[in-house]
This record gives sequence, structure tokens and C-alpha cells, in this order.
Amino acid sequence: MSEALLARIPLFSVFTAQELAEIARLFVERRVAAGDTVCVEGEPGDSFLVIAAGELEVWGGERVVRRLGPGEFLGEVSLLLGGARTATVTASRSSTLLVLGKEAFDRTLLAHPKVLEYLSRILSRRLATAARRRPPPRRSTSVAVTGAPGLRGKSLVAASLARFLADFSGGSALLVRVGAGGAALEKLCTASEAEIQAALARGPHGAVALELEVARDASELQLVDAWNALLEKLAEHRFVVVDLGGEPAPLVAAARQFANHRIELVAEPADASRGALAVVNLFNAASAPRAISHCEPFVLPHDDSLAAGGDALAHAQRLATAMRSPASPPLRRLARKLLSSTVGIAVGGGAAFGIAHLGVLHALEEGGIPIDLLAGTSMGSIVAVGYATGLTPREMIEIAERIGTLRTTLSALDFTLSRPGLLAGNRLIDIFMPLAKGTDFRDLVVPCRTVAADIESGECVTIEAGPLDMAFRASCSVPVLWAPVRYQGRVLVDGGVVNPVPADIVQAMGADLVIAVNAVPPLRRGVDTVLSRVYKRINRLNPLAYLGGSRDLPNLFDVTMNSIQQLQHELGNFKAISADVRIVPDLSEFTWVEFYRPKELIARGYEAGERAVPELRRLLRERIEAT
Repeated sequence: MSEALLARIPLFSVFTAQELAEIARLFVERRVAAGDTVCVEGEPGDSFLVIAAGELEVWGGERVVRRLGPGEFLGEVSLLLGGARTATVTASRSSTLLVLGKEAFDRTLLAHPKVLEYLSRILSRRLATAARRRPPPRRSTSVAVTGAPGLRGKSLVAASLARFLADFSGGSALLVRVGAGGAALEKLCTASEAEIQAALARGPHGAVALELEVARDASELQLVDAWNALLEKLAEHRFVVVDLGGEPAPLVAAARQFANHRIELVAEPADASRGALAVVNLFNAASAPRAISHCEPFVLPHDDSLAAGGDALAHAQRLATAMRSPASPPLRRLARKLLSSTVGIAVGGGAAFGIAHLGVLHALEEGGIPIDLLAGTSMGSIVAVGYATGLTPREMIEIAERIGTLRTTLSALDFTLSRPGLLAGNRLIDIFMPLAKGTDFRDLVVPCRTVAADIESGECVTIEAGPLDMAFRASCSVPVLWAPVRYQGRVLVDGGVVNPVPADIVQAMGADLVIAVNAVPPLRRGVDTVLSRVYKRINRLNPLAYLGGSRDLPNLFDVTMNSIQQLQHELGNFKAISADVRIVPDLSEFTWVEFYRPKELIARGYEAGERAVPELRRLLRERIEAT
């Protein structure tokens, strides 16, 4: 094998057939499993390695700077310069390496000037790649879908992934379905390109599938070698998604070695093996509903649209066209996670200012920017919860415009003398609960968390399970204005006290790209709330105001709310620093109490979101191209 492989590598093109045969005998074969370390930066460099099969990743610090596939080589730098290894290299897939010792390298390769010239060009190219600070994309990425015997949904997940990966990346995705009656794996490993093409079945909407049969008595090692050989022949497809079907044990074990990514359908997330992405299908009786508050696991809810007739490819087409179908969001998020392009949004607080978030979401949706995860503070928690339950931005805007009246605003003023706040907050729940389609975090279709503050310890508290009304009620408890909430042994107030724009929470939830929206503007002289204007008129009739010299001073309520607004504006900008994109609507002419101006606030949010769309598209494109 080594002689045939070396003959295809340009580095060895200067040698005659006889010389190549002699060189090939000097190489020693070495096998490495997926995850194994091939060499470590700083250790002595005493060998030259050629990749016969599989894939290696070259690490620069904590990031992958280069990927190497069959026919490529490494180790030449330390041999040429006489130093230590310059990088750590690991196997991302089971790989077969051909190893040439230093003495043989010096004697056979360095004697040829053209070999040195070729190596110099390769070194220059690799330096240029490293300077770009992101690894080159894989030529082809393999994804294996498996799961515990008896669990349903593997074929749906595999077919949907193939469809979404092709849609999101703009490349081709091949669905390989393992079962009885297909082409034999061992024959396809040695088949010609024409024979491979003849075995492909092309369906509607660009779907391409390959039916494959695997020998039941094949060993794990044989299967790994066969799959590596087949994947090389299928490398024209950017993604190869393998539905393992009957799940013979050796094939499942082999998938851990030949696949770049593994998806496992499990009854409970803890059942997934190390390194695999877990999918929980609630259609299976062994799986129970769970709070949706993190990118993983990917929970497929009951979806009536999948009860219709058709195979997995037909269901995948249905989910691709029906974005709001319950099973579609988690499968889309799974595909984007494989592309390192999941999008999370942190929506901040600000009372009425937070209504602008609806305009931002509407602009992002119209601009084709997906939202896979959300975290919200204060008013932003209400918006985040509403979106996460499955409401569209347009539906939430219609609700906001319907309830956004002066009468509704005044009805929220449920004054209390028995709690530590001016308002009890019960009416807050009554008014905004229509912005949620469910009642519990288990009802969500998009992962979401809300943020509150423990007023006794000063800790930031993320709420990710339980009733949704309490989740946003606690997050909205503006100190002094609304009474705090006792929840799970804590006394909680508005999350804006500690984290007005929770970009770090979204990142911790697993988002690859984070958007932060700070809707709270800085204070602006001359912009007063309607409450302030009424107070000033009444205060003119108060003789004590003249005697105390306080007629032109702001009232205690204004002092408190203005202080909170300025604090949340400044702290919000600081908390949003970690985000990839910041969106800041211009709301300086509005005030926190103007819930009765929803159309204007939403319009400002839409304008800000629209301005951010081009940059978000660019960042998403870069991430997808790099996978």
C-alpha cells in the first residue's frame, strides 16, 4: 500500500519507480485511534510521517491550525531544522500513518534538491494558513448517527441533518443508509468513480442517498479501514451523514473511529457516550420531557406533522419547509452546532425600553439570522420566554401593540402596603403571560434562561427550570418599584442589578455566535416620564416645596429610577463586551414607563437589528466555511 500511496504524492514524483519501491520499504506502518496524540510540541522530532488513511489535526495552543488527510505529511520541520516538534498533533479520526526515521529521511529525501524545493513551498503555505488564525475547512466531514437499540428516530435525525447541513452550508450532503439490500461496503471501497456514482440514488430537492450493506461478521478494524477508504471516495460531498440502521456492535464501535462527529439517540442524556451529541426523542416511551435551557441535549418533542406518511427523507423535507414545526428547531440547532454556527441572543432589561427587542428579533428573522438560544433579563426575560415558547416576532408584536396602551400601563400599578415594594407585581404576570405559549421550561422549543439577582447575597441567579411566569416575574422585580420574589429559597430582584445584558449566560448555554442587545439608553436631559411631569405640576401647589428649596429637584422616585437606568446602561455595555455583535437601539428620547408607545419602540429596535444583519451574515458565513 505504501508504494502506491507514495506514488500519488507530488513530493515523491522526482523518484523513479525502482527508487520509490526501495523508499517504500523503509516506511513503517503505524495505526492511531481517534483522539490519540501523534506527537507533542517540544518533544524530539525524529521521524517523518505520511498519512495513508484518516485525518489528523495540528494544534497551535488551544486551537486547530491545520488539518491533514491522506497523502499529506508532517514532521519535516523538526527534521530539516534539527529541532523539537513545533506543534502537537492528534487524530480526529482513526488513521494509518507511514513513518520514516530521521536517518532514512536524510539519506533518501534530502539528497534531492527538488524535494527540498517542494518542502520549502509547503512550509510557506502552512505559515500563511497559520497566519489566518483559523484552520482550513475539512474537504469532507463525516457524521455518524446511532443510538440504543429499540429507540426510534435515528433515520429521521440522519435524513434531517443531511438536508439542513446542505441548506445551511450551500454544499452537498450525502445520506448513507446502512441496511440490507444496498451496495456492499467492501465492494464500494475499491469501486471506480463511475460505479460510485451509479450507486447513488438522487431524490427530490437535491437529496442524494447511498444504500449500503455491511457484512455482519466484519471486525471493528476491518470496518474502520473500509469506511476510511469509502469516505475518501465520497470526498466530493462536503458532508457524509451515515445512518447506522441495524446497529451491529462492531459498526457502532467503528463509527467512533471513522466519524468526525457522532450523534447518539438516547433515552436520557447521561446515556450518551463520551464525545457524542445526545438527541432525546420524546416519541420514545423511555424518554421524559426535560427543561430546555441549554444547546444540548437536542430534545425532539411530539410533532403531529411527522405522523403523516412517508419515509425519513420525506419527513426531512417537511421539517425543512415548516420551520415552526415542533421537531424542526432542535434539528436545525443540531445541524448548526456541527457547523459551529449556533446563534444565541442576550436580550437586556429596561422596562418599556425592552419592547424594542421585538423589533430586533423581527429584523433578524427577516434577515435570515437564526436564533437558537436566548437569555433575558427583566423585560428582556419576557421577550426571551415568549420567543422560546414558539411565538414568532410578528405574533409577539401584535400582542404588544394590543396590550400596549395607557390603560394597560396604569392597570399594572397594583400598589401594595404588605410587601417591600410599591407594586405587588401580580398584574405584571397577568398582562405579559399571553407572550408565552407554554407554562414551564419543559414546554419550550428553543433553549432559554432568565436572569435575576439574589438581593441577600448579590449573586447572579439564572433560572432554567420550573414555571415560566415565576422565571420572568423574578427577573422583572425592579427594586423599590416591584416587590421581590421568594423563589427556591432565595429572595430575587431584577437581574439588571447584576447582569443587565447576559451575553456570558448565552455563551455558557453553548452558543457559537453571541448577539447582545442593550436597549437601555443613557439619561438625556429634558426627557421626563409622564409620572415626573404629573408630579412637577402637583408640586407647584405644595408650599413646602418652596420653603425647602426643593421645587426644582427631582422626586425620590425619579432619583431611584434614573439611577437604575444609568447603571443598567453602563453595566449592560460592559456585560455585552464578550458578545460577537452588539445591538444598541437609539431610545434616548423614550422613558422606561412608556409601554403605551410600542410601535415607536419596536420600529427603533427593527432599525438597529436591520443594521446588524450584514455583519451577522458575514460572521456566520466565516464560521460555516471554516468547518
